Amino acid sequence: MRRIVGLIAVAVSTLLLSTILVGVSTAETGELEAKQVTTVLDGQEALLTLPAGDGTPKGLVLFFHGQGGTASNKIEEPWLESLSRNGFAIASGDLHITSWGNEASTKDVRNLIDWAESESGLPVSVWVSGSMGGAVSLNAMNFGIEPPRCWYGVKPAISLTQMDKVPGGPGYIKSAYSGAVPRERDPIRNLESLSIATRYRVVASPEDHWVIYDQNAGPLIKTLRENGAAVSLLEAEGLHMDPSHFNNFDVVDFANSCVDNGYGAASAAVR
Repeated sequence: MRRIVGLIAVAVSTLLLSTILVGVSTAETGELEAKQVTTVLDGQEALLTLPAGDGTPKGLVLFFHGQGGTASNKIEEPWLESLSRNGFAIASGDLHITSWGNEASTKDVRNLIDWAESESGLPVSVWVSGSMGGAVSLNAMNFGIEPPRCWYGVKPAISLTQMDKVPGGPGYIKSAYSGAVPRERDPIRNLESLSIATRYRVVASPEDHWVIYDQNAGPLIKTLRENGAAVSLLEAEGLHMDPSHFNNFDVVDFANSCVDNGYGAASAAVR
């Protein structure tokens, strides 16, 4: 009987140990994974992903997810994981899920920045956005949030009255604004107000069938250039979900070029 009890105790102890070790290292390589801190800010989940190790991150990135995303959206996918694996901390939040840049989302951004900067001890230096996150981030910039040094926008969805091809888009936008989008909250109609001190990098495909290039990324690039902002384009291929939009090397290279700690463009060993 004692032998049986002892075996059970050993089995339980082994199970508990394996549970504790989950997330500490990857099974295939033994490489330490990023560390994560979570909280809830005014009802919205927030996540801070810190690179593995005890050193200070080289910079703090703020990520704006696309329609229907949450705080954890893409954080563990290769594209954003490449940032944490190359020394960046990443702050992300629910941002009211399908907010499309409404007033609530701007408040979310302010809360997220305050919390992430306090937790990390670093200022946010780079904003990275995907699809709907373009509208959320540019509206935040135009409504009192201090503009970032650098903005990286993947397939930015910023013409809110021309989102008919986005699955569910018009319905979510109408719900987010309780009706029609106010002119001042439609980023495409407020491009002249965007910070020209910010450096912009746009990743978009002329073949995007949901977020039409000539209605979104195209006018954004044209207006920013005319106003004197530094803006560059990485032309992706194919439709809205084509993998070419998520370029690991490019996002890390751009982020590295935006921090003031000795890292310049193309300095990271991107994996």
